[in-house]
Amino acid sequence: MNIAIVDDISLEIDRLTTMIEKYMEENHHSVKISSFNSAEEFLADYRPLKYTLIFMDIYMDQMSGIEASKQIREMDSDTLIVFLTTSLDHTFDAFGVHAFQYLIKSPDDETLRISVCKVLDEVIFLRSAEGKKISIVVDGENIDIAFSDIVYAQSQKNYIQLIDRMQNSYRTRMTFSDICELLKSDNRFLRINRGIMINMDHITNWGKETCELAGGHMLPINVREQKTLNEIRQNYVFAKLHSKRPSGGAK
Repeated sequence: MNIAIVDDISLEIDRLTTMIEKYMEENHHSVKISSFNSAEEFLADYRPLKYTLIFMDIYMDQMSGIEASKQIREMDSDTLIVFLTTSLDHTFDAFGVHAFQYLIKSPDDETLRISVCKVLDEVIFLRSAEGKKISIVVDGENIDIAFSDIVYAQSQKNYIQLIDRMQNSYRTRMTFSDICELLKSDNRFLRINRGIMINMDHITNWGKETCELAGGHMLPINVREQKTLNEIRQNYVFAKLHSKRPSGGAK
């Protein structure tokens, strides 16, 4: 899990880092923690989906945590934000940016530790409920992307280009066989051509030679396999619709 801590007091960053690392070690979870001493420093580094969880101090010099979170929400609606503060004055503002939690920075370590552990419990439960994720390395950074967020993956020599539903593009060193192995257990994914794997949930139009995906991406379909691929797609759509039908007998 990638976690960011944004606080202009280094002692508070160290305090929180120690609590998170201890929790993760005791519960056998891996974690990478990045720390920032200002909202401006954090935003300069930030990109959508880079972090699973952000601990954001509200009261900081220059840009506040609330203002930084508004800018985050313009780019990313999914990353979880936990506000850290010494006052409840900005509770209403926290709801305005869909904060996941609002924690008081208690001077008592045990009180804060319990609050932080509860947040991490909730995040881990939420992540497990969301479904599977793929972990890739982009420019030396570990990035987790939910299977449901992947629009398509395309081979580029010794690299794979991944496009997510927010139209972010990720280039990671990986073979096409590797990405197929990671995604093959999920029936949403279909290889439509050499070096191209798509998420059928993001199909907006299916033609004889091309497939259009969310975001306007047009990808070529293997013409020789078009009939078989279309049958797989139709069966997937039918099964998905069938699974959403309300239960109960006819009256």
